[in-house]
Amino acid sequence: MAINAIRPNQIRTDKKPTDQALVCTPGKRPTFSLTADNGISAYWRKNTSSVESVELANLLRALRKVTGHLGANAGRIEYTGMSGKAENAILIDPEMVMGRYPVPEKKVDDLIGRVVHEALRRIEWSDHTWKTLEPAMEKMSPLGKVVFQKIVRTGESIYLDQRLENTVFGLYTQVARNKAMHYDPRAFAKNRPCVDELLLIWWAREFGNVPGPDMPSEYPPLLKDLKLLASNLKSVIKSPAGVTKRCEQRASLYLDAWEKMQDRMADWKIIDKHLYWVPFSKGSAVGKTHAPEQAPKQQGKLDPVLIREIETELSVDAVDMTPMIRSVVGYENETVVPMSRWDFNIPSHPVVDRKMISRLKAIFSHYADRNLIVSRGLSSGRIDHRRLFRAHVNGRCFKTIDSVPNMDWGVTLLIDASGSMRGNKWQMVEDTVANIHKALTGYQNRLFAWAYFEVNGICMISRLIQKNRLFSVPPAGQTASGQAIIAAAKMMPANIKRNLLIHITDGESNFGCDVSFGIAYCRQQKIHLITLGCGYKSRDAMKNQYGRTIQFIDYFEQLPKAMESLFKWAFLYGGGRFSKTPKIGSGHA
Repeated sequence: MAINAIRPNQIRTDKKPTDQALVCTPGKRPTFSLTADNGISAYWRKNTSSVESVELANLLRALRKVTGHLGANAGRIEYTGMSGKAENAILIDPEMVMGRYPVPEKKVDDLIGRVVHEALRRIEWSDHTWKTLEPAMEKMSPLGKVVFQKIVRTGESIYLDQRLENTVFGLYTQVARNKAMHYDPRAFAKNRPCVDELLLIWWAREFGNVPGPDMPSEYPPLLKDLKLLASNLKSVIKSPAGVTKRCEQRASLYLDAWEKMQDRMADWKIIDKHLYWVPFSKGSAVGKTHAPEQAPKQQGKLDPVLIREIETELSVDAVDMTPMIRSVVGYENETVVPMSRWDFNIPSHPVVDRKMISRLKAIFSHYADRNLIVSRGLSSGRIDHRRLFRAHVNGRCFKTIDSVPNMDWGVTLLIDASGSMRGNKWQMVEDTVANIHKALTGYQNRLFAWAYFEVNGICMISRLIQKNRLFSVPPAGQTASGQAIIAAAKMMPANIKRNLLIHITDGESNFGCDVSFGIAYCRQQKIHLITLGCGYKSRDAMKNQYGRTIQFIDYFEQLPKAMESLFKWAFLYGGGRFSKTPKIGSGHA
């Protein structure tokens, strides 16, 4: 179930108070117990690891999924030091989560609350509210501008958190808010009004917290005006107006409240005098959530080696696969080109050859492992010495032993879809893939098919089989065989003992890293790689690239028969482990 589809009262809790993470009362808003042993994220975050790079990657992936449920324009989430354009990303201070792995649930809850708050600030265009207030702030005195920005910042925090108050995300923002609402009376002058203390009390009271019983006599009248401001901000949440109009409504409310309060706060003490927004600047200075009385600290950065490991872990199921390729080829290798995963939804229309399907099924069945199934207590068959005592009773002392093929092959087809494969070549490839797919359907076999091509300097790889349906791609661009082999090998399941990677191409690789990197990686991972060169005249150039892993056919019309011979020789000589490169019958060099 998606996290935004879970209502707070649907989350299970134990009866013991010491084990409860959520305290839910019918008819009331759920609350989170900070004394609980487990955090809220413990209910759904199970993909954890004790390895630092894997755990940090899993946590970043989880944060991106959570903010994805908030809506569009949530922003990119990265650790500090990972982003090339830090102003466009939600940066996470690594010091918040580093040190203990898996990361404790309470730390994860706090981090989710901060990230959700920042993501919602972008979704609600909080920066536009600040920009709307720029002309008015230019007319204010320096100290008046500081106080006004503090009111706006606190008001925006209240507005954003109130939007999530009745959702499951509100549980996480509550954790982050309670941690940020640190009230230390020693930080404020006794019996002297302070702007920072007033706004902290206002912020806390709006969510049911009371920082302290004693306060100067100047606070209650202003708290009444601030409470009215919060109530008006809450009415903006229910407004049917668009996001831009809501920003303008909030800006108007802040200016109206400031007109009533500025004279009464002119000589008050201000502890933190830094500005949260510099007019006419390119971006907001509002960073990570922190208590109003604390200045934002400089965030730490991850080690470059650790950043590479995290990016490699994230690229496993991400669109950008370049870090995965660099982890094999080398981070300093200049021949690596950007690589992206892009699954097309173009349906394939192949011509099915039923005779070829029958022959392929026979090959897979003949060379598969055998499972012996013994049926005992029969009235005919071979004598079962374990059931001889039944001969005088009912005569059922026989058994049969059946040898059933265990069809659990793992085959991956990697197909060159460069521009030279257009026309009849690609149609023949589609027909062959469809026949192999039909032959392996209905068993425990796992067939994967990928096509790779180049578009605007980016090597694209697309899945041809999705949910038992066949798809196609438009052949285009150059041939990046080296990187495609690495990507296909990386995406092959690791729990299959017999992994066979068949690469079909009509020419040598002329884009991206060298093919030798892909061949070496397959050899390292014990993946049997076979390259089938189809209809290419200059075979010496391809032999120099692929070595003994390549076989040739003269024409694409020979592809179906060549695939049958390839499977037969691979299974026969490999003995299930594919230790030898098969030779193709007719047309091979």
